[in-house]
Amino acid sequence: MLLMIYFLFFSLGQCSVDFNALLSFKDSVFDPSNSLSSWVNSSNPCIDSWYGVTCNPSTHRVTRLVLENLNLSGSTHALHHLSYLRLLSLKNNRFFSSSAVNLSSWRYLRHLYLRQNLFSGTFPVGISTLRRLHRLDLSHNNFHGEIPMTELTQLPFLLTLRLESNSFTGPLNSIASFSSMSDFNVSENKLSGEIPAWMSRFPVSSFEGNKDLCGQPLQSDCFNRTALPATIKKKIRHPQSKRLSNGVVLMIVAVDVVAVMAALVTITWCCYKYKCFSDGTQTEAMETKSGSTTKLQRRSGSREVEIEAEELVMFEGCKGFRKVGDLLKSSAELLGKGNVGTTYKVMTDGGDMVVVKRVRQRRRRRDVDGWLRIMGGLRHANIVGLIAYYNSKDELLLVYEFLSNGSLHSLLHG
Repeated sequence: MLLMIYFLFFSLGQCSVDFNALLSFKDSVFDPSNSLSSWVNSSNPCIDSWYGVTCNPSTHRVTRLVLENLNLSGSTHALHHLSYLRLLSLKNNRFFSSSAVNLSSWRYLRHLYLRQNLFSGTFPVGISTLRRLHRLDLSHNNFHGEIPMTELTQLPFLLTLRLESNSFTGPLNSIASFSSMSDFNVSENKLSGEIPAWMSRFPVSSFEGNKDLCGQPLQSDCFNRTALPATIKKKIRHPQSKRLSNGVVLMIVAVDVVAVMAALVTITWCCYKYKCFSDGTQTEAMETKSGSTTKLQRRSGSREVEIEAEELVMFEGCKGFRKVGDLLKSSAELLGKGNVGTTYKVMTDGGDMVVVKRVRQRRRRRDVDGWLRIMGGLRHANIVGLIAYYNSKDELLLVYEFLSNGSLHSLLHG
């Protein structure tokens, strides 16, 4: 009897850990579609059917968490307390990591799907502790550094390893092979060196997009890459050519000088033509005179319709618009121009006033996304809140709250 009471209280205590972890996770993410509305403090995740949550009926511990295609954004740190997870799938969201992802607390995990998010940093630590892992999908993120092949080959049940479309570097060397693996892909990374012989059974598509990889099944021959340096080294050690005459040396120098000058002239001409082309074909339909009212719309041909259909990434306080087209077709007033970009005051169809900054100078898209999501979560009385943004290879639009009389000039001169 005492053992039954002890087991009951122990189970309830462990369930409370999962309950608190899920609520903490919900509070830390941005949920634009309110998909986690069933996760409330007055209910039980294992009894009241929380969205995406599955529990073990005996232990009342969370064993599966499936949150796919929900446009959720934020950190996944709180999920580390779900120590009895067997399956975790967060595919096609916007989760990111402020530090290296740690998998060591999920020692019972069998399936991990983090595809198509904004995770960054080195390969997740603690992978060797997941001895029961069958499927691992980290594709389409921004992980970098070397792939720990030695640790991965220690996972006896691993069937799937999807790492494509990241920024992994280094070789694919490993001591052992994955005898049971059937799904393997490391394409579109920055890997180098020779592909191990046991990997040659996978198709070419598993390795494409790594220009420094060689060996089967790729058509790139590793022998030619290693033989050339050896040949050059041999010639340096045993010089056989005669010394060049002064006339030949002068001719070579003259040709080099002419080639460099021609290259400089060509580069200068191309830059000039590019500037003229840009000024003539990609103008903005905004009045440069301060105070005028017009439309915040870019003339970019057929690309304009695609941009207008794109949805904004929204944060707290965003209302009255969801797509880029809602902003581009709204009435706008030029507030100012600077080195960074142009700022407009925009009135949406719902009558709300916002400030839109169109940024000129761009960085890598994934880097910008990570910083903007951190900025979108900041709220302070002395900080103008970022309520939405749109980021693509063609545009970067930042949408802020509008504060009347919020300029430095108004504060100084009333």
